[in-house]
Amino acid sequence: MTSQFKLIGFDLDGTLVNSLPDLALSVNSALNEVDLPPAPEELVLTWIGNGAGVLIGRALEWAAAQTGKTLSAVEIEQVKTRFNFYYGENLCNLSRLYPNVKETLTALKARGFILAVVTNKPTQHVLPVLKAFGIDHLFSETLGGQSLPQIKPHPAPLYYLCGKFGLYPKQILFVGDSRNDIIAATSAGCPVVGLTYGYNYNIPIAEAHPDWVFDDFAQILQIV
Repeated sequence: MTSQFKLIGFDLDGTLVNSLPDLALSVNSALNEVDLPPAPEELVLTWIGNGAGVLIGRALEWAAAQTGKTLSAVEIEQVKTRFNFYYGENLCNLSRLYPNVKETLTALKARGFILAVVTNKPTQHVLPVLKAFGIDHLFSETLGGQSLPQIKPHPAPLYYLCGKFGLYPKQILFVGDSRNDIIAATSAGCPVVGLTYGYNYNIPIAEAHPDWVFDDFAQILQIV
């Protein structure tokens, strides 16, 4: 392998997996338990990317604006707990891998790259999702929202990968779909790919200034 890159890291939701349908279902199931209205999928899409706590916080803020109903701190924690329950039950009912993900990951692994997942998704859900799609064996590290003290857009997860695998930041390529991914990688000194098809708050990923902007996951093979 002659590439400058030794490790390729990937975000999960919106990068490898289209998880929006299951996330929206789980959010709305939790909202329903406290008599709050369901949110449309296209709105839930704009809430994804900063972890489950922020996702539910945005959902409750929206629901309060629709109904005027605010919840107590205890009720808010209940909604978060119930969201985690429902999402655990619905991890991959409607979710799908994006086109060319499995084939590209397999090709990268065969070329000798170390592969890692760095996501803000709750840690407990990361491996079950990867296993459901038969790609868990391709990754040497999986970091979720509770794996480290900081999550993206903080660069800590990428620094962790540098330390664990003995690499310089320039030897890690990161691939994501949101500005949090771009900020984390850039702050750590890692080159970064921005994918156009994911969950970036309905803002074009090019505006976050990644090193490359790709429409197709398989295009990663062109730069490594």
